[in-house]
This record gives sequence, C-alpha cells and structure tokens, in this order.
Amino acid sequence: MNSKEILTIFMSYFITYAKESTHEENKVKELNKNLVTLSDLKEICKGYSDISEFVYKLSDSDFQFLKIFFDLDKEEGYYTGFFESSKLSGTLTSDQIDNLEHFERHVKLSCHQRDYIVNNFMRVSKGVSHVDTELKDFKGEIEDIENDIRKVINNVDKASKGIENIETKVKKAENKVNGIYSEFVGILGVFTALSFALMGSVQVFGNILKNIDTPTVGNIGYVLVVGGIYLLLIYLVIMTLFIGMKKVFKEGSEYQFNRAFTWRIIGTSAGLVLLGFILVVIH
Repeated sequence: MNSKEILTIFMSYFITYAKESTHEENKVKELNKNLVTLSDLKEICKGYSDISEFVYKLSDSDFQFLKIFFDLDKEEGYYTGFFESSKLSGTLTSDQIDNLEHFERHVKLSCHQRDYIVNNFMRVSKGVSHVDTELKDFKGEIEDIENDIRKVINNVDKASKGIENIETKVKKAENKVNGIYSEFVGILGVFTALSFALMGSVQVFGNILKNIDTPTVGNIGYVLVVGGIYLLLIYLVIMTLFIGMKKVFKEGSEYQFNRAFTWRIIGTSAGLVLLGFILVVIH
C-alpha cells in the first residue's frame, strides 16, 4: 500500500474512535498500539500534502469527529491524553515523539485551514446573498420608478388627447362661425343685389312709362321688348353677384347655375321680346 492508503486507514480509525461514546480497555490499548505504529512512519507523519488533502475531502460530520479526536473541539481529547501519557511513561523514543508532533501539527493546521476556508466561503456567500437581496430591492425600486414613468406618460398622452379634442372642437366651432358668417354675408349680398335690381328695374320702367302718353299696342309691345331684355340683364347681374360671393367665401369652388331656372328666365325673356316685337310690328 502507498502512503495515502496507509494514512487513510489511520485517520479513518481515529474518526471511528471519536464517534464511539465509550471505550473499553481493549479499545484504548488498540488505539495506543496504532499510535505507536504511526509514530514509526516518518513519511506519513511528515507528509503534509497527503494529510491536508485527506482533511479537505472529509465530509462535515467526519471532519467534526476528527477535530474531536485531535482536541480541537474539547480542552482535552483522545490524542493529547495518549501523547502526554506516552511521553511520561517513556514508551516513545525522541524520533517517535517528533514524528507524532509533526503529525499532530499537520492535522491541526489542515483543520484550521479548512475552517478558515469554509468560514470565508460562508462569509462571502452571505455577502453575495446580501448583495443579491439589495439588487432585488433595487430592481424593485427601478420597477416602481418605471411604473411611475409609465403612469406619467399615460397621463401626458391623455392630456395630449384632451388638448387635441379641445383643438378639434375649437376648429369645428370656428368653422361653424365662419359658415354662419359666410351664410349671413351671402344672404345680405343676395338681398342687396335684389334690392339694386328691383330699384333699377322700377326706375327703368318708370322712365319708360313716363315717356308713354297714351297706351297703344305699339307702346305695349315696346315695353314688353324692353322688359324682356331687362329681365335677362337683371338675371345676369344677380348671378354675377352670386358667383363673386361664392369665390370669396369658399375658395376653389364654383357656383352652379340651375339650368332649368335659367332656361325658364331665357324663355320668358325671349317670349316677352317676341311678343313685344309682334305687337310693335302689328301696330
């Protein structure tokens, strides 16, 4: 067997011995015998690398029992009691004592190193856990801030939509006012045009009738001819006014003549002129 296997046998025996709550006399003698045998194995007692490797690979429970055996968890353990009694009894040589002292130091040093590494690892783990908790809290705060920002954005969007609705209503109101104003001005224009046309026609007919002393067929025909022509002229003047107002208040649009009404005016005017001309000719 190599040194590692031999070391494993001794260390396993020490751990098993520590697990037992009571020890009979034959067990104590067997332990003393094994320790004496170990004291002669210089390579194993001073092989620190093998000892530390074995200690590092132990399970937590076996590691605790190993510490108990080597007096690390008690004021006085099994190893110290045997070692002191052996030195007092003179059963060990100086070389054997030196080997066991080295072995004890190596085992205890390895145990302390393992405890140090484990404690540091636990401390770092707690620190990482604490940092992780803080990160989670910070993440929660960031999420709260993001939610607040979303709420603000939603409120801004709602306010923007409200402003757009108000602007739309204002534009509609302006369009209605402009439409009412345009219609009002258009109505005034129509009445103004009609007033001018009527006044002009009354004045013309008044002048014509003033020059007629006696109503004869020829005079009546003359009046009908002039009236028919003037009717057509008045219609053209009124339509011109409508076209002008249409272009002023509604850009890009054209006034559409009512063809049926226009043909009636033309027909009436032509009829009056023709009838008047016939009366003049007959006279």
